[in-house]
Amino acid sequence: MIGIGPSLTLAGHVIPLRPRAALAAAAHEAVTMPRGLQLWIAFLLVLIGLAVPAALFALPPGWEVVGTTPTVEWGLLIVGYVFFAITTSGLCLASSLGTVFGIERFRPLEKRHAILALLCLTTAFGIIALDLHYPVRMVLGAVLVPSPTSPMWWMGVFYGAYLCVLVVEVWSMFTNHPTIHQAACTTAACLAIAAPATLGAVFGVLVSRPFWHGPFTPILMVCSAFLSGTALLGIVFYVVARLRLTGAERAVSLAIPAIRTLLAIGLVLVSVLITRQLIAGLIDDRPAFVDATRALLVGPLALQFWVVRVGLGLAVPLLLVALPATRTPAGTLLAALLAIVGVFVDRFTFVLAGQIGPTTVSGVVSAPWAEYTPTLVEIGIIAGAVAFVALGYTLAERYLDLREARAHVFVPIPDLLRSRVRRLLGALQADGDVR
Repeated sequence: MIGIGPSLTLAGHVIPLRPRAALAAAAHEAVTMPRGLQLWIAFLLVLIGLAVPAALFALPPGWEVVGTTPTVEWGLLIVGYVFFAITTSGLCLASSLGTVFGIERFRPLEKRHAILALLCLTTAFGIIALDLHYPVRMVLGAVLVPSPTSPMWWMGVFYGAYLCVLVVEVWSMFTNHPTIHQAACTTAACLAIAAPATLGAVFGVLVSRPFWHGPFTPILMVCSAFLSGTALLGIVFYVVARLRLTGAERAVSLAIPAIRTLLAIGLVLVSVLITRQLIAGLIDDRPAFVDATRALLVGPLALQFWVVRVGLGLAVPLLLVALPATRTPAGTLLAALLAIVGVFVDRFTFVLAGQIGPTTVSGVVSAPWAEYTPTLVEIGIIAGAVAFVALGYTLAERYLDLREARAHVFVPIPDLLRSRVRRLLGALQADGDVR
């Protein structure tokens, strides 16, 4: 292009660096893009625009704009943080089958999972920053005053490292640095297990909250992460196939069937763990654990739990991925949509069930149940967070080269085992010949 001055070329697109030229190019692009895309981006920008004042209201400490109380101290913002953080891990877990282990049917997930993971983790950090009010103090405290015995400190360490690794992974992916990319993908796959497990441990070590306490909470967090990330990939790859975007052929032939299989595995694992949690709550001798379980089964959370979490979030998706008539791209899309909504509601009921049981805080007894209702500020922030991820991914889909890489990164575990066995047998044979 002539006359635009300094510019940056990104995936074949020339981006002017001078403000006036950049605005002119952006205006031209907005006018010339398809009508449907214009409406979609406009809708997302409206949601983000509504979330900005909500975030500004939530940031100053002391402003009573959220629904939390001394009894229910963790509300919708914590739920949103947990949801986006574990979704990041689930994306990497699902994609690692192709990027790390080299399984062919999972290789189409490579670039799209990395972009989505980076967007989700950035969004999670933004939400927790609003909930903490003083995020800079948290960062400085974690660095200057480390606390290795605290799961929350380790959560910050793992997710901070995770963000850096994702940035390197995305950079190496688009700049042709295969060795760095291999290291980043392998490290991200390890952190995809360590990070949500540590996040689960933040809840699991709280002895005063029996519903959260125990070793199964981190396990459920990892499995929920796997289900949420896989469901998000199912939604994205349906859109890729439906709109005939880059890689649509392999999305239909490889990615969507592979995601359907992973969805089935994730749904079964989460169903088993939730059933175990309910049975443990019913037979436990701790009143707080029993009360939290009753809150889910017959209490104020029963509607969300039975209708959304169990019915729409687990039972219906399992049927959709199991029945031959619905094992289609459209059936997979519906199963993924219901599953990801179910994971969000599950995190919501999980966080609340551990807090709304009858307790005494500062001399005030919350009986029979403590009350919590999300405010418009909290809802606006979560809606804006979803819109931010959707907008970021939409722009990436339009302006980045999301074709599969020619050289895939993988760790062929079976080949490694076979080579080691051959070396061992050869050494034993040589030793026998010597004797």
